[in-house]
Amino acid sequence: MKKIINKIVNNYLKKFPNEYERLSNFISYLDCHEDNEITDWNNFEGHIVASGFVYSKEDKKFLVLYHNDMKMYVYPGGHIDSSDTDPESATRRELEEETCLNNLNNYIINNDKLIPLDIDTHIIKKNERLNLPPHYHFDFRYLYLIDKIQDISIDKDESRDYKWIDIEELSTITNCTVIVPKIRKIIERL
Repeated sequence: MKKIINKIVNNYLKKFPNEYERLSNFISYLDCHEDNEITDWNNFEGHIVASGFVYSKEDKKFLVLYHNDMKMYVYPGGHIDSSDTDPESATRRELEEETCLNNLNNYIINNDKLIPLDIDTHIIKKNERLNLPPHYHFDFRYLYLIDKIQDISIDKDESRDYKWIDIEELSTITNCTVIVPKIRKIIERL
């Protein structure tokens, strides 16, 4: 997986060269960790995760889930499993598990479906329920388009509610500061 991740990061930085400094901690992390460590959920220095912003073109709304442990609305996503071939396939699997959506169109950047719209680093607070310490998530965030809002079936173990929100409300969600301007440029052209 590390070889694929390094290639994706290099291609991402070709598209977004002004983000090298923003990714410098993540790049150092990659340099210092073995292949099996970078997606290991029990690596509490941090690990790579994959997420997706689901956008309804007709309704101009984004899907968010109320996360039981985080106690807030977040965009869907999660950990990379050993069966995943890359972060994009992990995102699709997570979206299907968490929402039952499977007709998602990945917004492709530079003709490469593996390049995410954003790579974000954020800290996950201590999980009281599972007694997990704070740690970093290096989040590969993709944008998926659907034609119109659909009812979804959420994984009640992870989420208790969902809603469809506009971009203004999305901009108020934690960790969305950098990606919202990128998303706004895209949806203005749809």
